[in-house]
Amino acid sequence: MTEPSPSSSSTVTATIDKGESRTTVLSPGIVESRNQTNRTQISTEIQDFLSGTTTNTSGGNGGILASEYRTFFTIWMFITRLPSPSWIDLHPGYLMRGMVYFPIAGSVLGCMYAIVFDFVNVSLDLPPSIAASFMVSMGLYMTGCFHEDGLADSADGLGGGWSKSQVLKIMTDSRVGTFGCAALGMFLLIKVQLLGSVLGVSHWQLWNCSGGGPAIIVSQTVARLSAPYLIRTRDYIAEVGPKSPFYVFMVEAKYLVSWGRLAIATSFSLTLSCVMYGPIVSTALITVVLVVAHLMGNKGDYLLGGVMGDFLGSTICVCEIAALTFISAKNGIIATCLSIRDELLFDSEEEGFFLLSNVYKNSSIRAVFHFVLLSLALKGWLAFVGPPDMYDREDNKEDKDTTCNDNKEKEN
Repeated sequence: MTEPSPSSSSTVTATIDKGESRTTVLSPGIVESRNQTNRTQISTEIQDFLSGTTTNTSGGNGGILASEYRTFFTIWMFITRLPSPSWIDLHPGYLMRGMVYFPIAGSVLGCMYAIVFDFVNVSLDLPPSIAASFMVSMGLYMTGCFHEDGLADSADGLGGGWSKSQVLKIMTDSRVGTFGCAALGMFLLIKVQLLGSVLGVSHWQLWNCSGGGPAIIVSQTVARLSAPYLIRTRDYIAEVGPKSPFYVFMVEAKYLVSWGRLAIATSFSLTLSCVMYGPIVSTALITVVLVVAHLMGNKGDYLLGGVMGDFLGSTICVCEIAALTFISAKNGIIATCLSIRDELLFDSEEEGFFLLSNVYKNSSIRAVFHFVLLSLALKGWLAFVGPPDMYDREDNKEDKDTTCNDNKEKEN
């Protein structure tokens, strides 16, 4: 993110934790007051399950169902602008335990988006690209650009920060920089292109769907599986910003995302995908999403020391693009795999160098080879010529800060 410009007269500076400052167009305390639960009024039931002494104190199936009902609508309130029952509040304990419902909420949103896509494309007889644009616009409004905001903040932080402290400081800045704008633009462009130009008109058939509508539902579902997976497998780090008290409380409730609840979320995502695309494609799709989420988690561990809200939102966006790309390219992927199999296993007339030469002549295999070679070359270059490790950068920064302070003291 570029250096901030001088603030205008319409902005005020709000002081936050540890003496840091943040420039905002809102008065101090406005953001903090939104959807805040008064911790002094938390019921005994919530206190018990947050402390881990019990999973449910109401007793009976009715108590469990009521608790899960509240948990689902906490998630619904969190990721959409649509209203929830008035007695639902945005409590971090229920929010963490409700991560199991992230894919379910995504499937509900996906169904709404698919209806809009098919209406514009089929009923209004407009091109799929226009239908995709309307659908994406509706999604941005209904979710309040929730995950996209995380994508922009993460891109600014990871692209503009040199050390961990700088990355975190940039991510909590409310303004959007060059990296954030570029990431948002590419995300929306790729999404519209995949849905409108590649997938096109929806075709609904059990086990064998195709087109934009089914892809919208499935991608909205499986992409949100990354959130409970990362929260379960990574450390959740405390955030500094206008809602830091809320997210600090989420750190305490992280353990509520159990392996059992993660398994439920995974099973739902896999079942929905199977209904649309069959078991083989669905298993591969879930694997791709979890691999991408795992790699993003590794990046979060390295750069941040764990995951946080904005990073989870960016991961959902990345996984959504990965899911749409896989669905769009599944036929090409199958054809490439069959070509590799045929060239390596059934071409018995050639051996050694001549076999590899014949394999290289296949255009699809040659493109795969070039892509893998480029990835390995870039990885090697960064490993041997790249900048120092993130933790070394932080240590060097602290040493430089100490040296500067010592020099100032001597001058004084």
